[in-house]
Amino acid sequence: MKNRRFPYGYEMRDGEIVICQTEADIVQTIFRDYVAGKGLKDIAEKLTALKVEYLPGESNWNKSRIKRMIEDKRYLGDSTYPQILQESILQEANTIKSDRCTTDNCVVHSENKEVIDTVRCAECGDRLIHRTDNSRKNTESWYCKNKDCKTVVRKTVAVLEDEITELLNSVIQNPDLAGKEYISPKSETPIEVKRMENEIERALGQIDFDKETIQNLILQCASKRYEKEKSQKHITDRLKAHFEKSSPLSVFNAEFFSKTVTAVLLTKNGAVSLLLKNGNIIGKEKNKDVNASSDNA
Repeated sequence: MKNRRFPYGYEMRDGEIVICQTEADIVQTIFRDYVAGKGLKDIAEKLTALKVEYLPGESNWNKSRIKRMIEDKRYLGDSTYPQILQESILQEANTIKSDRCTTDNCVVHSENKEVIDTVRCAECGDRLIHRTDNSRKNTESWYCKNKDCKTVVRKTVAVLEDEITELLNSVIQNPDLAGKEYISPKSETPIEVKRMENEIERALGQIDFDKETIQNLILQCASKRYEKEKSQKHITDRLKAHFEKSSPLSVFNAEFFSKTVTAVLLTKNGAVSLLLKNGNIIGKEKNKDVNASSDNA
């Protein structure tokens, strides 16, 4: 899957992010059409029919992509991105978006499944089920599958993807966060190692134990533990390499997400953390703790 390094409307030229005028014209057209009353689906279908490329060779537009563009304040200009839009039209478009209570804001597309299928309850560890209800002000919710837990979180998939992107960018900027041992959950002892340890303990409890047999068992047990630690280190090294090679993400990147994240953890108050492929958990508070530790070192 191809992904953009910068928001639609911008490009890198001579080491500097500048306006791509062809794309900027499309951005302005999208906002004009939306303010004029066209829906996200209508705009996406129009761009797809006209074969307007989002990426080289890719012209399949969808509502989620248009929605993210409507919400993107970087089009107003900042220290990194030149201005493409006037503040008045961006504000008007977002006011209209907030007032519209239609399925345009709630439908989950196949491209969102990558995230939805990995969301877990931070309270009990069970899966959180995503639901939409247009009769509510907060149309999207997450319900814990564990009936005894009763965790409910009001959060849209779009907002969740933005928060995930922010956390991934924090690790891209500091790949060492992916390997901090103190934020790793307690690792499970492999069953084979547990069996060997029990066997050693039973043998030592005998009066006439065979010293050579026990020594062999201890060596085998140590070898198994070493294999597990070596495997864990390999996963961590590969994970850190993904972050080191990546540029900051401007939008949610499903491919990068699947390579680095095992699960998304949501607390009752909506706080987001990421369980990485090596078992480490990354969250805003944890990242602050890591930075504070580095500053005090």
